[in-house]
Amino acid sequence: MKFISVPRAAKILFLMMLAGPLVFRGLYVDSYINLHTDKRFFGATQVLANDGVLYAFILSLFYLSFLSKIPRVPSLILRALGFLVFLLCAMDSVVFVCFNSHLTVDDTVAYASYAHKYISQITRKRHIFILVAGLCSIALSARVFVSRYTIQRKAHHILAIVTVLSLLAASSLASNDTYTHSWIYKNVVAYNLEVRSESRGYSEGFVSGFEFDQHETRIPHTPQTPNIIVLMVESLSSYQSKYFSGLNDWTPSLDKIARENIAFKEFYANGFCTNDCYISVLTGQLPLRPTESGDFVRTGPFSGFDGYGESLPRSLSRKGYVTEFLLAGDHGFSGVGDWARGIGFDTLEGQDHPYYDGWDRYQFDSASDEALYARLVEKIEQHQSEKFFMYVSTMSTHHPFVNPDNGNSSEAETFMYADRQLGAFHEKLIEMGFFENGVLIIMGDHHAMVPLKPGEADALGKYRAAAKVPMVVSYGNKKQAVVTGLHQQADIYHSLKNLVSEEISYSDWTGDIFNDKPVKYVAHRRGDYRNRVSVFSQDKDYLVKLDGDKTRVIGGDHADEQTKAELVGRINDARILKPMD
Repeated sequence: MKFISVPRAAKILFLMMLAGPLVFRGLYVDSYINLHTDKRFFGATQVLANDGVLYAFILSLFYLSFLSKIPRVPSLILRALGFLVFLLCAMDSVVFVCFNSHLTVDDTVAYASYAHKYISQITRKRHIFILVAGLCSIALSARVFVSRYTIQRKAHHILAIVTVLSLLAASSLASNDTYTHSWIYKNVVAYNLEVRSESRGYSEGFVSGFEFDQHETRIPHTPQTPNIIVLMVESLSSYQSKYFSGLNDWTPSLDKIARENIAFKEFYANGFCTNDCYISVLTGQLPLRPTESGDFVRTGPFSGFDGYGESLPRSLSRKGYVTEFLLAGDHGFSGVGDWARGIGFDTLEGQDHPYYDGWDRYQFDSASDEALYARLVEKIEQHQSEKFFMYVSTMSTHHPFVNPDNGNSSEAETFMYADRQLGAFHEKLIEMGFFENGVLIIMGDHHAMVPLKPGEADALGKYRAAAKVPMVVSYGNKKQAVVTGLHQQADIYHSLKNLVSEEISYSDWTGDIFNDKPVKYVAHRRGDYRNRVSVFSQDKDYLVKLDGDKTRVIGGDHADEQTKAELVGRINDARILKPMD
C-alpha cells in the first residue's frame, strides 16, 4: 500500500471526533450523578468503564485498517464498520441528552422518520452553524477515512495498542447496579441487550394455559352526561408544582385550581411518554405492547392498540357525545392522528388547522398553548347545543423548553408561561358557564424527559418520582377535596365510562376517580429500563421484569408469593389477553 501524507490537522480532528462522544457523555453523566450524590468523577469513571469496550473495538478497527499489510478494500470495510459503531455511540449521546433515555432499536424504528425535525428544533437558529461545522469536520476527517495512509512509526503502533488495552482494562472498574440509576452510564449495546427481554414473546403453551381474573366489582349507578374536557399538559410533572411536591413554585395557577377543586396527590402516569398516556386514557389499557410467541421489534408506538373497539371515544359516542381530539402539535408524528381516527374520534385537529394561521409557531411548528386555548373556547361555543368530549394535548412545554413569550430557553419560564395560560383558560371556562354542566380533568402526560431533579427522589420516592404527575378534576371551584388514594391515567378511561353508564365497575387494578374507588396497584412502564415495570401499592414498590414466559418480580423480597403471582399475572394479562374487537 502506497504511503500518502495526510495533513496533521486532519489526523488530530479525526481523533477528536472519535473521542468526542465519549468525553461528552462522561462529563454529562458525571455532572448528573455528582448533582444527586456528591460523588465527583464516579459518573465519568463508569462511562469510561462501560463505553471503553466499544471504543476499544472502534479504535482496533481503525488501527487494523491503517496497517500496511491490509489490502485496500478490507481496510475500507474495517473503517466503515468502525464509523458505524462510532455513529451509534454518538447518536446515543444525543438521544440521552434530549430524552433522558438510551437509543433503542424500537425507538429507532418508530421515530427515525421524525428525527430530522426534532434536531432542527433543538438546534434552533444554531442549526446552520452546526451544519457548516459538521460538514467541515466530516470533510477534514474524510481525508483520513478514505486515504491510503498507513501507520509508519513504531511509537504510533505502541500508542494505539496501549490505548486499546487501557480501554479494555477500564472495564474492570465497572460497578453496574450499585447505583440506582446505573442505566445512564451503561453503553448503548449493553443496554439494548439488557432490555431486549421486553421484546421476548410468550410460548404457545404458556398462552394456552394462561388465566387471570381481576375480580371486578359492579354496582348500580345513575348515569350523568356532563360535557367533558380532558386536558393533557405536556411534560407536566409533580416536581414543578409547590402544591404537588413542595419543590418548585412554577405552577401557581395550577396549584390554585388544585386547592379550590379536587386534587389527586397520588396520581401516576402509566408510561414514560405521551403515546403511553394516550393509550392509557383512551383505551384503559396498560401501555405494555401485547405480544405473541416469538421475539418482536416494535413497529410503531400504537402497534397492538389500534382499532380498539371499546375505546373511550366510541363508548361516549354511543351515549350521544360528539368526540374531538385536539392537538397543538403535528398529528402525523408517530401516527397518532391515524390512531385517533382508528379508535373512533369524530374530529381530529392539529397545528395545521387554518385557525392557527397567523399565530407564531414553536416546537415542531406547533401552536402555542395560548392559541390552543383560544381555539378550545371557540370549539366549546360551537357545541353549545350538544354533548361533547374533547381530548386536548398541549405542546408548549415539550422539551426543549422555550418560553413563547420571549424565546428564552428556560424550563422554569416555559412552565410558568404554560401555567398562566392554563389559569386564564380555567377562568374563561367559569366565565362562559362551562361548569354549569361540564367537568375539566387536568393532568400531566409523563415526567418531563429530563433527569430527576435534586430532591425529587426524597420528596416523591425513588421509583415514584419518575411516575407521579399532577391531576385535578375541576367543577369550576364548586367542589373541593384532596384525594390520597392511588389512581392512574387508565382510571380516567374507566371513570368516564362509569360516569355515563347505569353501573360502575372497579377492581384492584381499575379505579374510579368520581366514586372514590382507588386502585390497590398502579403499573408504570419505565423509560430507563424498558424491560421493567414499576408497580406501586399504597405503601410498597415492586419491579416486574418483562421476559416472556419468565416474566417475574425482581428486587421484591418483601412480596409474598401470592402478591408476586398477582403482579406478574396482571402484567402478563396486559400483554397477552388484549381483545381488539
